[in-house]
Amino acid sequence: MQDTTLTRAPVLEAGMLIGGQKVMAGRRIEVRNPAHAAEIVGTIVQCTPDDVNRAVAAAKAAQPAWAAKTFQQRAEIMARGVDRIEQGIEARATLYSRENGKTFADAKGELSAIPPVARLTLELAAEVDAEQQLPAPNGRTIVHYVPYGVVVGIVPWNSPVTLAALQIIPALLAGNGVVLKVPESCPLALIETAELLAEALPPGLLNIISGLPLDIGDTLTMHPDVGKIAFTGSVPSARKIIANAAQSIKSITAELGGNDAALVLEDVDLGDETMSRMADIVFRMAGQICMAIKRIYVPESIHEDFIAAFTKAVDRIVVGDGLKPGVTMGPLHTRESQQRAFNLIADAKSRGATVREFGRIDDPATFAEGYFMRPTVVTDVPDDAPLVTEEQFCAALPILKYRDLDDAVARVNASIYGLGGSVWSRDTDKALALARRIQSGTVFVNTHGTRSVNRRAPYGGFKQSGVGRRSGIEGLREYMQSQTMTTFEG
Repeated sequence: MQDTTLTRAPVLEAGMLIGGQKVMAGRRIEVRNPAHAAEIVGTIVQCTPDDVNRAVAAAKAAQPAWAAKTFQQRAEIMARGVDRIEQGIEARATLYSRENGKTFADAKGELSAIPPVARLTLELAAEVDAEQQLPAPNGRTIVHYVPYGVVVGIVPWNSPVTLAALQIIPALLAGNGVVLKVPESCPLALIETAELLAEALPPGLLNIISGLPLDIGDTLTMHPDVGKIAFTGSVPSARKIIANAAQSIKSITAELGGNDAALVLEDVDLGDETMSRMADIVFRMAGQICMAIKRIYVPESIHEDFIAAFTKAVDRIVVGDGLKPGVTMGPLHTRESQQRAFNLIADAKSRGATVREFGRIDDPATFAEGYFMRPTVVTDVPDDAPLVTEEQFCAALPILKYRDLDDAVARVNASIYGLGGSVWSRDTDKALALARRIQSGTVFVNTHGTRSVNRRAPYGGFKQSGVGRRSGIEGLREYMQSQTMTTFEG
């Protein structure tokens, strides 16, 4: 069991990593605990455009020798780094929970899952090492893959360690040098993890920078020596980054927001195991997951029965400090996130919606000092309410009735987002047929979310939920360019 006394640990001072050297100098940014808003967990360097330039230069200098190796040689070196990040997970999970707000179990589970997912990518080395040969009119055509050179990775605060790994591992295996920009409000566990990986690599190949987007964003995303940008975050931020990248026609991979819908059919299993699993998908990390269920469509004929079964499971959630034993949902990440959640709920109420709070507060004093909210279910809410149309990213869930299944599918698809979705039915074949009609990059049946993502398969969004794919061979090739060579041999 985790040691909750660690919440009183000394303030951690983290640095940047540039050219294989730790950089501590510069102004500092405080990292606070969202469960105890007055607690400073650590500080990071507020880097400058000059720091960005040095990091890009280091990656550029280290990259050619790395690219000269085969994919298999790179995979063998990286495997030693992956072995290193399996060390010290318990302590890093405690740190992760303190800076992010997620429960210790979620933090440890996320950190523990990264090495096996990384190894799935490294296993693809042999496949991409093999050049493709095609018949040609007067000779041979050979297709192989080459890196972009320098890749910039930018990740958000909600699951930064996993999201960074999904960028760093394929980018390095592809032969690129990397500059990783960590999120300023949740950087510490990520910095520690990335440093462990970097220790196994040539100096300068993986660089870690920290700072404020307003200070360094333009320098990073417009740098002439950067060939590729991998971004995970919000749609507004993506628009800015894509506009910057367009100045020099950089390649972009972007995983953006989601407003995932769950489409429930009349024959859904209303048993406690299924409802508990669905409630966990909705409210894990207080709903702050891009691929969480954010709206549920339920047939009018079973609406009341569904509400009763689902909210029974929701009511077992315990809200509090994620390091406390028995707590199953932590706080929202920032005061701004909390206020936005309350505003969305107030707006729904003003439109005639019914709002009900569930779950138990572990400690009222902690609840008052952190950025908490209770799990909230909203019914009788109109389709045009912001709680339905926007990515709410909080522990508030709208549940909407439908009579006609075709109309329900149309309402599910009436969104600017298309990251994930799900269909819930005892008839798997019927659910799969409906899944093909959902306009989302990933569609689940009787499950949903990141814990059910198959990392051997491509993952990404439709519409404004993203550009490009993560995971699988498609995800690896996002960080490479195909090169075709054709001979004339008479």
